[in-house]
Amino acid sequence: MHKQNILCKRVPGIFLVLVFLVFLAGMAVVYSQSTPAIGDVNDDDTIDIIDALLIAQYYVGLNPPIFFPSLADVNESGMIDIVDALNVAQYSVGLITTLPPGTQPTPTPAGTLLDNPFEGASWYIDPEWSAQAMAGGGGKIADCNTAIILEYAGSITDGIGLRGHLDNAREQNSNLILIGLYCLPRECGFYWQDPLFNYFNWYVNEIIDPVASILSDPLYRDIRKVILIEPETLVNLITNLDIAACAEMNGPGGYIDMIRYAINQLRAIPHTYLYVDIAFSGWLGWYDNFSPAADLMTSVIKGTTNGLDSISGFICNTLNYSPLEEPYLPDPYLEVNGKAIRSSIFYEWNMYLAELKYTQDMYAAFVERGFPPSIGMLINTSRNGWGGLDRPAGVSSSTDLDTYVNESRIDRRLHRGNWCNQPGGIGERPRANPAPNIDAYVWSWPPGLSDGISAPGVDPDNPNNTFKVMCDPEGQSIYYKQVGTGALPGAPHRGRWNQDHFELLLRNAYPPLN
Repeated sequence: MHKQNILCKRVPGIFLVLVFLVFLAGMAVVYSQSTPAIGDVNDDDTIDIIDALLIAQYYVGLNPPIFFPSLADVNESGMIDIVDALNVAQYSVGLITTLPPGTQPTPTPAGTLLDNPFEGASWYIDPEWSAQAMAGGGGKIADCNTAIILEYAGSITDGIGLRGHLDNAREQNSNLILIGLYCLPRECGFYWQDPLFNYFNWYVNEIIDPVASILSDPLYRDIRKVILIEPETLVNLITNLDIAACAEMNGPGGYIDMIRYAINQLRAIPHTYLYVDIAFSGWLGWYDNFSPAADLMTSVIKGTTNGLDSISGFICNTLNYSPLEEPYLPDPYLEVNGKAIRSSIFYEWNMYLAELKYTQDMYAAFVERGFPPSIGMLINTSRNGWGGLDRPAGVSSSTDLDTYVNESRIDRRLHRGNWCNQPGGIGERPRANPAPNIDAYVWSWPPGLSDGISAPGVDPDNPNNTFKVMCDPEGQSIYYKQVGTGALPGAPHRGRWNQDHFELLLRNAYPPLN
């Protein structure tokens, strides 16, 4: 009542309007299942008489404590005034059905998640990457969606920053943006040396809370925010616990606690879809890795606030080059001269030779462990095309197992574990529903960005982004000492544009670029 008295003293003519609004409040009907964001000025998922009163208060200068001006100009007049308050009051009781009348779209309710966010979406095109691709000879793929990469605290705000990309998405009328949250130390087993004690606070204060704050802005409420959660982190707790740094990451404040915090904070944001990394077939495809990985992922997700309903699914091959299928090696158990293909040197007894079967079997394993069948899987296809002049044209005729495999496989890496600046090719273009239980093929690492510098040097923007021996073109693979890394020479720091690699990816594209 006190605020009403002040308001009436300052603008007497508003009194009758507010009396009318209060009268309408008694008639108000909540339309929470079809309410657009415009007009919901207190962002409580409902457009009602409270929003109308808040707009009126803002108009006369009372500055209500919870108020988002960006949602208040409902009639698009360029100003926030009493007409906006009246429009909201009319909408709240059903006298009008859209805001502004006849033009406002009705988005998915904020608390409702789609089974597949990629289906029917307008995917955001990163104008910075698109311009680089166009200038680098990639005009045929410059209109493809790529992930926005967040790898350290500065990347949240550097350049146009995360907020700038979200603003661009609104300008493009795009309602889906792909965000790669890749900030945790992936290589705990081999490279990361810093003590663990401060990682959790750093991750909370420098990464997740700032990202969540930006994504929570009501301006971006109707954008489907698809977030890829920390590749090659949890999987280290399956395969590398014998290494002290990974054992440390398995303790309090480590990978599990940090990823649970990220999921809890981000899942609370309207229209946010989370996909957790499950590495790739060449890492978890063995019997003694596959099931333990599914068990661990299930345990981690169960420990979040919303349990197994917290995420939309999983992503594989996030930063890797593994092909979707091996067309000339469809059966890992096929024998050549009495030996199974999976027993070859290249496949090392792995029961999965490519990503599609691995990902679909992971889906089945998760559903078996209690995840809803509505979860979906993503596969990164940005660099796993393996086309070009060196692509095999058919099955080898050799009777020697390793020769047969090497002449038949389209994956031309020297070892399946080689990951840095490999001679792959542009793969399947991003699209929704490409195969059963696959929500989408995505480009989770934009083609043309370097995997790492090819000579010793420290990244001035991200000191943790140090030289990795797997990026040394003259080095040996740490996974199999008999072969090299296969990394291309002349590569810049991770995430910088690598024109030579981009041109190679274009030449080796499969399906070919038309």
